[in-house]
Amino acid sequence: MKRMSEYAASAGRKRVAQNILRLGANVADAETITLGRDVFELDTNSAITAGNLLVNVNGNLTPTLAGPIIVAAINTYNTQKLVAVQLATGVIGVYANEPNQGLPAIPCAETLAGANNAWDAAALYGGNVGVAPQTMLIQRAAVAAEVTEGNAYFFLPFTVVSAIGFVRTAAGVSKAWDGAVSFTGNRVKLDNAGATDWAATDVLFCLASG
Repeated sequence: MKRMSEYAASAGRKRVAQNILRLGANVADAETITLGRDVFELDTNSAITAGNLLVNVNGNLTPTLAGPIIVAAINTYNTQKLVAVQLATGVIGVYANEPNQGLPAIPCAETLAGANNAWDAAALYGGNVGVAPQTMLIQRAAVAAEVTEGNAYFFLPFTVVSAIGFVRTAAGVSKAWDGAVSFTGNRVKLDNAGATDWAATDVLFCLASG
């Protein structure tokens, strides 16, 4: 089967925004972690700034212990429908619950003094509202001109953002076709650019998404 050479074109698909908070050293009392309008304050003595969200890390200042507490606080108290998850020791992932959340980008900040305690980026990144995904599989026998010219076109009822092409014999046996797949707008092109071409009796397949 032809590999998808169109991964870069998937930018139009729905994606949730995200960021990573890394804890490389111990945290301390009164340090803060900010997600948009929510300010989480790490606390060891039950005294925090008015309006901040308390995160009790008393006796749990190492990345191993503080990380899960921070995750739980974000999931419990954030007001922007964000989700936090412990990815590894000292690595906290935060992402929007839906593609349209976190857009425009929610700013992220911190006052963590420890070495390598920081967000990966200054705001949630990578989100895309996109469009509702559509997928269609088209199959048909290669016509004589497509055998002669070595290329074939498929037209879809949507703008294509990813596509796969493959070939089977008339008997349904997968053929080692290794040509090229490309697309523009609502059309996909299969090209016999590889070592194995299709023959007149072969069936061409196009799996496209938009």
